[in-house]
Amino acid sequence: MKKIRENILTIGWALQLALKIDARVFLVWGSLSVVLAVLPAVALHFNRQAVSVLSDFLLTGQGVFQDAVPSILALGAVLTAVGLSRRINGNFLYFMMYDAYYFGLEEHVMDAVQHIEMKVLLDKKYRDEHWTVMGRCGSLADFMSSGCMFLSKLAGSVSLLAVAAQTSPVIFAIALSYLAGVLLLNFLTADKVRWDARPYGEASRLADYYQTSSMSPGAAKEMRIYSLQKETLEKWRKAYQKVENIDRRYVKARQAVALLSGGGFYVFLAAMMAYCIFQVAAGVMTVDVFLMLYALGQSISEAAGVLSSSFQETDRGLYFLNIQRKFLQGVPKKEKDWEEGFTPGDPDTVFQAENVSFSYDGEREALRDLTFSIRKGETVALVGVNGSGKTTLVKLLIGLFSPTRGRLRFYGRPYDGRTRGAVIRRVGMFFQDFHIFHATLRENVGFGDLKSLGDTERVLLAMEKGGAEKLPGRFPQGLEQWLLRDVKRDGAILSGGEKQRVAVSRAHMSDKEILIFDEPAAALDPIAEMRQFQAIREKIKGRTAILISHRVGFARLADRILVLSEGRLAEAGTHEELMEKGGLYAGFFREQAQWYETQGKEGNACERNEGERSPQ
Repeated sequence: MKKIRENILTIGWALQLALKIDARVFLVWGSLSVVLAVLPAVALHFNRQAVSVLSDFLLTGQGVFQDAVPSILALGAVLTAVGLSRRINGNFLYFMMYDAYYFGLEEHVMDAVQHIEMKVLLDKKYRDEHWTVMGRCGSLADFMSSGCMFLSKLAGSVSLLAVAAQTSPVIFAIALSYLAGVLLLNFLTADKVRWDARPYGEASRLADYYQTSSMSPGAAKEMRIYSLQKETLEKWRKAYQKVENIDRRYVKARQAVALLSGGGFYVFLAAMMAYCIFQVAAGVMTVDVFLMLYALGQSISEAAGVLSSSFQETDRGLYFLNIQRKFLQGVPKKEKDWEEGFTPGDPDTVFQAENVSFSYDGEREALRDLTFSIRKGETVALVGVNGSGKTTLVKLLIGLFSPTRGRLRFYGRPYDGRTRGAVIRRVGMFFQDFHIFHATLRENVGFGDLKSLGDTERVLLAMEKGGAEKLPGRFPQGLEQWLLRDVKRDGAILSGGEKQRVAVSRAHMSDKEILIFDEPAAALDPIAEMRQFQAIREKIKGRTAILISHRVGFARLADRILVLSEGRLAEAGTHEELMEKGGLYAGFFREQAQWYETQGKEGNACERNEGERSPQ
């Protein structure tokens, strides 16, 4: 009963969503498919009339051919319409509804996910469901198109049963039993014949990993050195066996349902024909009725086949819609981001943290009792070893996560939906885990400010600020050079440092008043990193900036330094103040000073080698 209640709720949710996305598509094609589905029953009526007139003429010699002409012409017209109506099958309806309901659900899900906290999406409890929800946006198109086909064939079956009831109660009972048996069989076996890609995908990914590992130069080298070939092959066999077992169970279930359905059809046909032949032999049933009932049996068997397949597809769509509905309605949501009406409470203090703590899993705290402020126009260096909480703190500042304890303020206002909207519109960000898109060089930089994507001068200026000004001259197509080769074979391959410069340039496309750079030079040597930070410092033009790195040599370029250690604020002050204090920062700086001394001697050679590296 619980499952039935959930399905009813999901059907209502799906219909409301479909009508909201595009009511016309559903109403037009749903109504048309139902109307066309009753044509076979109409054809049987005219078929019986035509055969009856011809039979009477042959038996009695009375009447003229013209008496049968209207029925024959009507039958021909209806049969033509029936032939055309068969074009409106499940595939056709899916095609007609695809654009509206596939992209409509995708847009709805993406919009809903935007209102979910990042911390929630990263939670194991919701993460797997999130991937399922995002990966099955075709479920609404599946449900609506297959549902329309199922309802139309159900309406057609009812009309055929009505014809059978008017003709023979026994034939009606036989046909009703057959159709009810087909529906009951599909209902009882729905869980077994439903294809769920999630367990298959998990098993397949593991098998693919072992299968392709030997193709990876690094993995192949390790396998040969440590003689892991046999062990890897055995693991692949076990993983692939699981994939085969999932496939085998699914195919067996489908074949079993098909076998039972086919057997049911022959039982139905044999019972109907036996009864009709007996009635004809007894003189109770005329030839025209016999022929009409034979055609009715064929129509019912065709309708039963489509009912079975469309039920399975509808059930599959409903299954994933159920997952999507429960996820979207059950996952905790944050307030909608909006900037309208935001007024700074303290126009001189951009960020302020008061005893802020944060935990990803609710147990171990990544940040603990942080208290600090960042003034407008100030450049702050955020330093610390890897894992000290620098990136996590930045994610809190830009509103991706909310503090577990404590309070954050932006321009003197506590964070809420309105404040987060203001942050998003005021902060330009370079992420440590940046992404290079399968697109042109211009687009990879210009995505930082879409409205200026076509402004070549603006793009080149951003690349100059990001240290990537030499890249266009190295490529045959300049700014229009496609990057990466996953999509195009002639795409350019960039070094790690070049990728980072492109991503930093993207951040410089923004004219926002606050800039945050999270490890913008991690792929560069220390000397090149220092030059990158110097370029950033010179070109931010008095805007508020937060510069982050696990290397501390750049920190003396900042107005103030915040040092994190194990999620706590260990020290704060200028470079001179912290060096004089002789604490954690001073120890980092002295320890890392040798990098700059060593790299300083070789820096020019390293830079020349990087510049001479072929980018293609």
